[in-house]
Amino acid sequence: AIDNTNVWSTAGVMIRETTAAGAAHAMVVVTSANGVSFQRRTSTGGSSLDTNTAGLTAPYWVRLTRVGNVFTAYRSADGTTWTTMGTATITMAANVLIGLPVTSHTAGALCTATIDNITVNP
Repeated sequence: AIDNTNVWSTAGVMIRETTAAGAAHAMVVVTSANGVSFQRRTSTGGSSLDTNTAGLTAPYWVRLTRVGNVFTAYRSADGTTWTTMGTATITMAANVLIGLPVTSHTAGALCTATIDNITVNP
């Protein structure tokens, strides 16, 4: 579940090289009103890219995998049948940060999301 504080309010999973602004990252998120989105910055300080599937609403399953420097985003309505949203090659260090991003997408507004069934595999 995610509050609809903005049509682009998001909650999901992210792999990020560092906490610095502009860090390389990949994430797959459910938005409050714009579907499921695979977002990534393939180089530090570069532009963010977005592959979006509109018309999907929470609850929705998301998965992000990393094999070497290849990141793949998936979405699923039931947690059993997965659809690939895209892949990106992003050069990152071996040790990265994995987190659950939530954003209201509106300055000064809070957003609440419920995220469950979390698994992290080495």
